[in-house]
Amino acid sequence: MKAQILSILIGWTKFLEKILSNQVIEKEEDSPYHSLSPTSEAKDVDNYFHALDWALKNRGKENIKNIAFTGPFGSGKSSILNTFQRNTINDKLHFLNISLATFKEENSDNDNEKTKGEDLIRLIELSILQQIFYHEEDHKIPDSRFKRIKNNTRSDLTFKASGLFFLITSVLYLSIPDLFVRIIKVELNSTIEIIFRFMAFLISAIGLFIILWKSIRLLNGISISKLNINNAEINISEGINKSILNHHLDEILYFFEVTQYNVVIIEDLDRFKQTEIFTKLREINLLINNSNNSKKTNKDVVFIYAVRDDMFTDKERTKFFDFIIPVIPIINSSNSSEILSRELKINKYNISNDLLDDISLFIDDLRLLYNIINEFHIYSQRFNKNLIQNNLLSIIVYKNIYPNDFVKLSDFEGVLYKTIAKKYSYVIDEIAKIDTKIILNKNEIKKIESIKITEVEELRSLYILKYIERLNSIKEFVINGIPYSFQVVLSDELFPYFINNKIQYNYFNQQSYNSYYYPNTMNVSINFVDIEKTVDPNFTYTERENLINDWQNKKAEELKSKIEELESEKTKTKSY
Repeated sequence: MKAQILSILIGWTKFLEKILSNQVIEKEEDSPYHSLSPTSEAKDVDNYFHALDWALKNRGKENIKNIAFTGPFGSGKSSILNTFQRNTINDKLHFLNISLATFKEENSDNDNEKTKGEDLIRLIELSILQQIFYHEEDHKIPDSRFKRIKNNTRSDLTFKASGLFFLITSVLYLSIPDLFVRIIKVELNSTIEIIFRFMAFLISAIGLFIILWKSIRLLNGISISKLNINNAEINISEGINKSILNHHLDEILYFFEVTQYNVVIIEDLDRFKQTEIFTKLREINLLINNSNNSKKTNKDVVFIYAVRDDMFTDKERTKFFDFIIPVIPIINSSNSSEILSRELKINKYNISNDLLDDISLFIDDLRLLYNIINEFHIYSQRFNKNLIQNNLLSIIVYKNIYPNDFVKLSDFEGVLYKTIAKKYSYVIDEIAKIDTKIILNKNEIKKIESIKITEVEELRSLYILKYIERLNSIKEFVINGIPYSFQVVLSDELFPYFINNKIQYNYFNQQSYNSYYYPNTMNVSINFVDIEKTVDPNFTYTERENLINDWQNKKAEELKSKIEELESEKTKTKSY
């Protein structure tokens, strides 16, 4: 008795816990998780609805039979179509959804590319055919040769067994009435016998009718490919044509004749990059709409394709589709940071805006963004609360964008692991670059501190002196036809003429012991480069002038400060 009472109490406790759990789930509004499936509650889609509603209402008048929803992956095409199906008030529209998202996209780069493409098209066609017929119950397409395994319940089995039992009993009673009397060991009077015979006849007739009715449908669904009378051999056809859809075209036409579906939505067909399948579907759409039944009922079956913008090149898509609705992505790399920041702030995560701006460049899919948020919440709850959230979000983003490389991390493999493992060599290379800068600065300091001439005019005088030594009887230099004394040509305005070899000079004429001066002008044939080598073979004039300016501007002190900064940078680099 105690055990029974305890069992009852445990049962009631579990029941109450289940009710409470459901109420908690219903009240929970701030859940950080997001579904990755297309939603049926898309927002800001009225313009798409108006366009699609117009196309469907005028599909007969405007001959619109193939409609395209175009946009990149993650732009919300499926959500818009789901929301339209849910909210449409047109009870004359009956939707049939076909999705090939379960297929793996194949890219053939070898010699068998054509063969693989044909096999892929056959698989796609097979999937489309399966989804069309498995979408409907058998009793609504009774004459179809495609049959599914039926789940016979106990009540179904009981009913069928009872019917078969009464049928066999009735046939035996009508065929061998004496045997039936001996079995039940009861003599029947004439009235009861008449009633029994009538019931047996009625049951037999109904049973025979059902058997014939079932047999006709069964025989109608059998395709005979070979009949050999002599050997009594019959083979049931198992082969298919090259095109599965074309081979079962009669089945497809029959399906749309006996069902109400008039809007077929086909998604994810573009992931296989096989434009031939679109051509076949367009042909099938044309055959469906040109069939006698469709013309009589004005059914006007429309195919809606959710495809990428780049599925067709040039003008192909405008030739293929009768109406195109472009879908503008609700998220891209420019606004993903705003959405991600909003979602993270709702859950009070401390993530820097700089990081969000950086990673948003790689997120242009809403499903990818939602999955990052979902995984970040799970990881953050699982690990220590003191874990740096910026680092965790970074690795979660990497996990979602490069999942294969992320998995390799645990096996000490992959691009990211190898990059991190090379940290020591990166640090050495970076320190070597810093050391090179330090050496250059130290050499520059040595040059500045080694100069003996600290004035520019003094340096220029040295170069002018070398000209005077080489030019005999020179009286003065001439620049642009104007004579200048040795002191004047040291100015910033005139000395560049020496560097550019654009100078002349006046000289003395000597006769016996007396010197006479005549305004005689000659070009200076000495090149300034030769003067530079004579003065200092290691430095040019410009270099020496720069050293003097650096010395005057105390650049040596500035370089010493830079060396200190570089030494500090070396220490930081070791800790990166």
